[in-house]
Amino acid sequence: MPRWEIVETWKDQDVFIIGGGNSLRNFDWSLLFDECTIGCNMAFIHGSQVCKICIFGDTKWFRRFKLDLMAFDGIVFTSHKEYAKSKIDWLWTLPRKPKGLSKTELGWNLNTGSNAINLALILGAKRVYLLGFDMKLLDRAKPNWHDLLINGIDTFNDPLYKRFNEGFRKVAECLPRVFPGREVFNVTDDSGLDVFPKISCDEFWSKRKLTHG
Repeated sequence: MPRWEIVETWKDQDVFIIGGGNSLRNFDWSLLFDECTIGCNMAFIHGSQVCKICIFGDTKWFRRFKLDLMAFDGIVFTSHKEYAKSKIDWLWTLPRKPKGLSKTELGWNLNTGSNAINLALILGAKRVYLLGFDMKLLDRAKPNWHDLLINGIDTFNDPLYKRFNEGFRKVAECLPRVFPGREVFNVTDDSGLDVFPKISCDEFWSKRKLTHG
C-alpha cells in the first residue's frame, strides 16, 4: 500500500466530484479533461483524463471491479478499514471518520460522495463542484449515468437518498469550522441535495468556458 503523506497537491484549485446520478447520462466528459477530478466508483471507466482519482467505499464493489481498477491509469483511494493494512501496492488509503470532516481522515457520513469531498479539501481544493449528485430517482430503471448495476450493491430508494442527504448536511455543517474559506457547490440540475449552493449546469459551463477557455 502506498504510504501517502498528506500534501495539498491541488492547493487553491477547483476540484470536481463526479457522482453517479442519471443527470450525467449525456454529459460531455471532455469538459473535465483539464480539471482536477475525483470520481466516485464507476467514473474510472472513463480513464484518468476524466477521472484523476477514483474513490470507493464499498468492499463488494471493489471485489467486483478489482481487475478493471488494476488497469486504471489514475489513483484509486478508499477509507474502508478492511484495506487499511492492505498489501495492494496501487491502493491508496486514509482512515475513515464516521461523521463530519477531518484534515487527516476521510469523513464517511454514510456515502462515498462525502468521502470524495473530504479528500478534495485535504488535497487543498478552494472550491469543490459536485456533478451528478441527483439524490433522487429520475428514472427507476436507470438510477445511474451508466448501466453497470451490481446485485447487492445498487439498491436505490427514497430512504437511501434520505440517509445520504443527512450525511451531506453534516458535511455542510462542519465545512466552515474544519476548512474555513473553502466552498462546495452543487452543479446538478433538479437535484434533491439542498445543503450546498446550487448552480445550473448551463450557467456554470457557459461561464467556465469563458473564463477557462
